[in-house]
Amino acid sequence: MASPLHEMFVELFAEHPELLLPTLREHVPGLGDASLRFRRGETATSQIPPLRADLTLELHRPNQDEPIAAGTVEIQLSEDESKPYSWLLYHAGQHYRLRIPTFLVVVTNDPSIATWAAGPFHSGMVTLRPLVLGPANMPVIATPEQARASLPQALLSGIVHGRRPVAAEIGKALATVLDETPDDVGALYWDTFLSGLDKAIRRKFEMRFHDFKPRSDWGKELYAKGEAKGEASAILKLLDIRGLVPDPSLRSRIMACTDLDQLDRWLRRAVTARSLDEMLAS
Repeated sequence: MASPLHEMFVELFAEHPELLLPTLREHVPGLGDASLRFRRGETATSQIPPLRADLTLELHRPNQDEPIAAGTVEIQLSEDESKPYSWLLYHAGQHYRLRIPTFLVVVTNDPSIATWAAGPFHSGMVTLRPLVLGPANMPVIATPEQARASLPQALLSGIVHGRRPVAAEIGKALATVLDETPDDVGALYWDTFLSGLDKAIRRKFEMRFHDFKPRSDWGKELYAKGEAKGEASAILKLLDIRGLVPDPSLRSRIMACTDLDQLDRWLRRAVTARSLDEMLAS
């Protein structure tokens, strides 16, 4: 199942495909500096099992119905050795269907995944070298002025660089501009940025900046789940250290608990309780 960050990444490019233009103009022949518009394509590929790309796009010149290029955008937040097989199929399928130049762009926030995703991937006589959009070639949008010029670009910069210390400066700039945004888009953008931060970096941010907190209902729910999971893990670790080893059923019960108040009570009792029953007592 795709993560919320993965889905928000896809929607960002679906709503703002122009974010891909600098990368495409550098690598796809014939695009140049001419005005271009995007049209969303069909993501499904007829196969058993069925395969579905994250996002497919067609590029058109203004007032022209026939596309001049087409491609697939894949969001890759973890390494998956099976992915290149589907990437080859997506790429070949679009080329077969449209008979025009095609591209495949992999977007990631992890430098090691960016290196892996660049390939090359070989399949007999065919070799695929995806275009990669990652920390090494994503501009850092670190001032409010830059963020105001393109809010989607600032968000993309924030989540691609979310594993690096520079994310703090991006976050400050993004927060300043989002505070000026009157609708729910600002809250959704902010929580998407937060969800892409490395956990250690996020903890440091929360200590330095009071506004590094979720703003949307979606973000608050996601944040609470993360807090609960961390608290539950701390309880189990403490019990193991003290020699009060819970059975698999109790471990599952503790990890499934999302009541932060209950988890806090269990954590406090786990420090001194002489038995698991004493820790769990009402």
